[in-house]
Amino acid sequence: MIREFVQDVSAKSATLAVAVLANDPVTAEGAVSWLSACQELTAVHWTHRQSADVLAVFATEVTGDTLTRVERVQRDQQGCPLPVVMVANELPEHHLLRAIDLGLVSFLYRQDSGFDEIRRAVAEAAEGPEPGRRFQQALIHQIKTVRDSVLLPHGINVAGLSPREIKVLRLLADGWSTRHIAARLSYSERTVKSIVHNVVTRLNLRNRTHAVVYALRAGVL
Repeated sequence: MIREFVQDVSAKSATLAVAVLANDPVTAEGAVSWLSACQELTAVHWTHRQSADVLAVFATEVTGDTLTRVERVQRDQQGCPLPVVMVANELPEHHLLRAIDLGLVSFLYRQDSGFDEIRRAVAEAAEGPEPGRRFQQALIHQIKTVRDSVLLPHGINVAGLSPREIKVLRLLADGWSTRHIAARLSYSERTVKSIVHNVVTRLNLRNRTHAVVYALRAGVL
């Protein structure tokens, strides 16, 4: 009887705690229910100061808002960020660096992944990658290297925008005219136009409105 009790306690303590974030309540409920049915997992909706081993994120598309929610979770970990598994139909390129910076270790395409694949990804995220996933870890490492050696030394953030560009786009998003932005930032109107033009050209955007939308979706405004 005592032995059975000890075995039962040991089994429960060996389970992985998975915190779930989802962009809609139906997906969240389904993910928590299914993952909790796995013997080796315990899944719950993430709440403030919750203890967990892995963060599982479910979304149709990984957006700036999605990553802001992940950032709140990681900030709550007090210096011990959780490994993140994302399941989504799309992870836009302009969000990739920020996602990696927030702890992304595995990305699964939602339309191609069943819960068995998700379960394995969660287990691997907690225990370290299996040989089949090491290429993904190498790729993430290379991207981090590019960020640290190329972007950051030039004052460019994970969205590919400099602090000066963000200031201008933020004021554009607030409805300010070029003349008023120039006066507010002590720039010439020509400088403001040049900053916007450089952003549009470098990032292959359509116009200044598209540039503002890009910055908003990247979560930097």
